[in-house]
Amino acid sequence: MKTSQALAASLALSVTFAGMSGPAASQEEAGKSDEVTVLDTIVITGLKGTDAAKELPVSVSVIPGNGQASDAIDPGAAITRATPNVYFGGFAQPGVDFVSMRGIGPLGQPSNSLDNSVGFSTNGAATSAFGFPPSLLDIERIEVIRGPQGTLFGRNALGGVVNVVTRPADGERELKIRGEVGNDGHHLAEFTAGGWLRENVLAGRFAARLNGVSGTIPNVLVGGKEGDTRLAAARGTLSYTPTDDLRVNLILGFDTEQRHSNYNMLLETPNFPASGADIIPDNRRKRGEATLEIQRDLEAIRLTSLTNFQRIQLDGKVDTADDLVFQAVYGFTPPHGADISLSRDTDTIFSQEFRLSSLEGEPTKWVAGVNYFHSSYSSDRDQVSSYSPYSAGLFDTRIRSHTLAAFGDVTVPLTEAFKVSGGLRAAHDRQSLDSDYTGIGFPGTVGGYAQKSDISDTYLTGRVAVSYDWTPDVMTYASVSRGYASAGFERYTLNNAVGRDSLPFRPSTGWTYEAGAKADLLDNRLSLSGSVFFNDIRDGQLVGYDIASFPVTFQFVNQDYQTYGFEIEARAEILPDLHVGAGIGLTRSRLGDVTDTAAFGAQTGNRVPNSPDFTANLDVSYRFLENFYATAQYQYVGTRAMEIANTGTLPAYHMVNAKVGWNNADWEVYGFVNNLLDERPLNFGATYSPTAHSVAVGPGRTFGLGMSRSF
Repeated sequence: MKTSQALAASLALSVTFAGMSGPAASQEEAGKSDEVTVLDTIVITGLKGTDAAKELPVSVSVIPGNGQASDAIDPGAAITRATPNVYFGGFAQPGVDFVSMRGIGPLGQPSNSLDNSVGFSTNGAATSAFGFPPSLLDIERIEVIRGPQGTLFGRNALGGVVNVVTRPADGERELKIRGEVGNDGHHLAEFTAGGWLRENVLAGRFAARLNGVSGTIPNVLVGGKEGDTRLAAARGTLSYTPTDDLRVNLILGFDTEQRHSNYNMLLETPNFPASGADIIPDNRRKRGEATLEIQRDLEAIRLTSLTNFQRIQLDGKVDTADDLVFQAVYGFTPPHGADISLSRDTDTIFSQEFRLSSLEGEPTKWVAGVNYFHSSYSSDRDQVSSYSPYSAGLFDTRIRSHTLAAFGDVTVPLTEAFKVSGGLRAAHDRQSLDSDYTGIGFPGTVGGYAQKSDISDTYLTGRVAVSYDWTPDVMTYASVSRGYASAGFERYTLNNAVGRDSLPFRPSTGWTYEAGAKADLLDNRLSLSGSVFFNDIRDGQLVGYDIASFPVTFQFVNQDYQTYGFEIEARAEILPDLHVGAGIGLTRSRLGDVTDTAAFGAQTGNRVPNSPDFTANLDVSYRFLENFYATAQYQYVGTRAMEIANTGTLPAYHMVNAKVGWNNADWEVYGFVNNLLDERPLNFGATYSPTAHSVAVGPGRTFGLGMSRSF
């Protein structure tokens, strides 16, 4: 079925669904936008229901939408700053960022648009790797759920899920403008409006933001600065509630991102960071999204239809041969302008989910449904190269993916304190590749090559958990989960250039064993949660580098590995106006028996790439003299192996952000500093030789002033 036909059919079903009659049922307001404080009950909807996080048998972190993450110039990295055992990796370019949880992720770079291993969603609707991170404009919270979540979230949630929940249109009146200015061209302008369009029937909400910062990394070859970033986003929400038992939400969003950053800078250069690219890189992303959610409450069940459509476009112009890297590795520099890549990647996504679930407050909680997901991906690359046959020619690639799934999950109280829960998802994946390569005469390449290939798979994911409430405020749990990350075709189709088929990478599977505890202590002034885990992954999707070849080449490989460790989180009210949140995470990882990747230097027992051994975070907020406040955030990320051979290591880093301000009902004035220590994080690295490594670099220190006015 074509995407347009599927969309029309789903909208027709949704309208019919909304018109079903049933007795009125009371509806809890699960999405209130009240400001989250440290000891509020934290509610999440990421598990297809409305639950208090402290009652769920799963490790979960919830980041409030009024925190520093929503304003960050690097939103993907900001999500990880308050979440232990969650790591951000990226190339400083839109569309190739990724996240790993407990050592599980794409562990190199997304092999195709659906190669996540950690699922990404906005309001419960999944996006692709190119859609991460979504805009964090006007969000209510970010839910980070660790451990396999394939039962409810489907494909590629092997390591966990990040679900962004936007602010609802709930009728609350709001009209607000906000602005910031700072060093290095930092700027932010934001407008928010919301309220009733028809009292108690139709509510609306709209938000828009522009923000950016100028580049500070010198390009020593062509002059100028790299790192310039521009973000823009807008979102409109309508909520229609004609009766107590019917709710219709329509969310329309659009965001753009432009970054001028080199992903391939030499770590060992004396004046690091510095770029030796022939051009100032130019990478852009445009992302549009529409979500229609319809909920109907009957006597004993809730019916939900979730329809989502996305279109994501990436445009890139980069130099694939940094002069500083080539001089360090090979002793020469390539001709100027001889290694330029022009690319356009487009991903059109459609998903439809219908589900039935129990109403809030029922002792037995359950959900069951069906889901269809479709991705139509295209890539057009025009590349010239002075050194590599795999980077020379015209590459035209089309990858289409379909997934059809049925799922169910239930929690049953066996006694007042003892609960058993479990779920299962049966899914069928099908992916097709249609590629055409046209050579431009580079030695070793063919004049032309075409490939048509298909793969499919049917699989089960699931979980079983038990929990026990020792008191109303203390619970423990244990769980076993089966995870899955889909097979697929690598989007670069590199082998086509030399007259060979591009082979698919195999699916990854895993068993996760977890035990944890959650407690509210000291009259609810202290909240604690902790868990221990073990992941046994088969055919993990990794990247290997052959540094013995000229040029250095990379290849996607499947390799078994295991990770184990723990995370502990705490929230406390030290004084009535002093709140503290903290977390620590430990992950130990190792490759299993290495048999078919020895050419890339991998050895049994090596560390899994992009998996920090240790992470820690601390958040402090203090209100004083009635209207003044101060907040501080600290993050530590330990060392990470660059690749499976473990010949390069990314150094540990510390991140400190702070904010001091004054506010009342109408005005707010504040000063802020991000990355106080000016310790640029290195988010990804690659090995070219034992003494030459390339890295992607995060933003430096930013400070400035901000003001907002509410009307």
